[in-house]
Amino acid sequence: MLPVLLVLLSICSGLSFPQSTSAHSYVQQSFPAQNEVLDKAPDKITLLFNESIQPAYYQIVLMDSSGQKIDGVKAVIDSKNAALLEANIPVKLADDIYNISWKAVSGDGHPVEGGIVFQVGDGAGKKMSDAPTTLPDSKSVNPLLIVMRWLQYTGQSLVLGLIALSLFLLPARLRTSEATTWMRQRRYALFLWIGMALTVIALLVQLPLRIAWNADIPVMQTTTELGNTFRETTFGQVWLIQMITAVLIVILIALYVHSKLATAAKRTIGMIAIALMIVQLLAKSLDGHAYAEPYAGIAIAADFIHLVSALVWNGALVAMAVFVPRIVAPFTGEERKTVYWSIVRRFSWWAIISVAALLVTGIYGSIIYLPNLMALFNTAYGLTLLAKMLLFLVMAAFGAMNYVKGRQQKEELGKDLMWEVLTGFVILMLAAALVHLSPQAAPISNGATPKQTVQTQEVDGYEIKLEVPQAQMGSNNFIVSVKNKNEAKPVDVEQITLTMNHMDMAMAPTEILLTASDGKDGVYQKTGMVSMNGNWHVKVHILTKSLDTIDTEFTLRIGQ
Repeated sequence: MLPVLLVLLSICSGLSFPQSTSAHSYVQQSFPAQNEVLDKAPDKITLLFNESIQPAYYQIVLMDSSGQKIDGVKAVIDSKNAALLEANIPVKLADDIYNISWKAVSGDGHPVEGGIVFQVGDGAGKKMSDAPTTLPDSKSVNPLLIVMRWLQYTGQSLVLGLIALSLFLLPARLRTSEATTWMRQRRYALFLWIGMALTVIALLVQLPLRIAWNADIPVMQTTTELGNTFRETTFGQVWLIQMITAVLIVILIALYVHSKLATAAKRTIGMIAIALMIVQLLAKSLDGHAYAEPYAGIAIAADFIHLVSALVWNGALVAMAVFVPRIVAPFTGEERKTVYWSIVRRFSWWAIISVAALLVTGIYGSIIYLPNLMALFNTAYGLTLLAKMLLFLVMAAFGAMNYVKGRQQKEELGKDLMWEVLTGFVILMLAAALVHLSPQAAPISNGATPKQTVQTQEVDGYEIKLEVPQAQMGSNNFIVSVKNKNEAKPVDVEQITLTMNHMDMAMAPTEILLTASDGKDGVYQKTGMVSMNGNWHVKVHILTKSLDTIDTEFTLRIGQ
């Protein structure tokens, strides 16, 4: 019951302690701002992100309402502030509606992009909706990249489990050269080489796929970006560390399976191989969601411990299922039983420690990555995480059954371990997918046509109605009606300010300004851009012609 209770606790924690974090970069402040109307043309574009962006694969494109690109706009990262992306505008912009299309690579190595619409002068009589827009969205990842990450995890788990079996899980008397003839058999070496082959192949294939994802170019053109990737991106530097350590581990394994080495030499080589694998996994933790967290050191450590625990648990299970029957084959009767269950007891302690580490770090991760409880059920990241949690319970249940069998010692575990192993490999697949999904992504749309949204609030004798036809990501028409309820007549206003804050993820607020020229008889409307699906908190500040102020709030759902 303990795993069940702790997983439920992690879900409740996400409800009770929602975090205002973002696993990807977003524009915190910009000039021009979203939907801003400028009296004179700007000479510079500035985008301030919530975190430092990586010095590669960033871009700012400026287009007019006809979709014509403004030449000479080149983005640069400020030399004193790595979170500030700037671009000079070399020409004087005519009155029109313009769109800023930007893209960058966030601190955690994921590509992000977005769009900002603004107006110069009277907009040449055009509306905000006339501008071609590029809206923020998570770039889709090549499914093959997820498969390669899963194969890498699988290979690493095999190597860790097989070496851990021979170094730590066997009783001391079974670690001598005379007792380890099973290690010199073809199957043990074959499994080790399969593990390293999967690791190396996965790393090699990931390189062009990841460059293509970050740089938004075809895979066949990625060779031209190798230098830039290795110099300027976290992924490139992490990849080099992983590949160098992988080559060194291959050399060590070739020595490890050599039959003529003494027991002490093999143990030293095995320990070095595990240490290099730990370095490889630690490097991987620098290229993920944890890297972008406010307390990155703690988050990276938790991510590293979580990954190591999962790989060791699963790899040791494979080693137990495949090789323990061979290890105890020379023994019979009570001696076989004693040897067999002594190995199982050692593994049980490893499993208990791994499960505890997975639970603690998993709870921590769910709290810092998920913005709220609903994200667990209506986002791709949340649903994948939920599936991983449920499968973890299944795997823990298999482990509990095997633990009971171990305490009773009536029958050897046998093929029952394989169900636990298979469940573990599915969990590793989900873990690989989570690396490439954004915890802060917008809710999954059900594909239905959005319905008209109309809401009414009563404040100090005034009736305020907010109407957003369609309510979808992109261009929307915001209609605000103001009526004096006591006198049953419309109220003329000087201006209305709508300030919209996304409730599901941390991002810069969107502001829409309606003035007296945008309507009459108490009904005012303005076209504005909504950059993300999901739930929005809308603050409405109204200044009437008589200089009275009215403040109210609405909750608006976009795209559902």
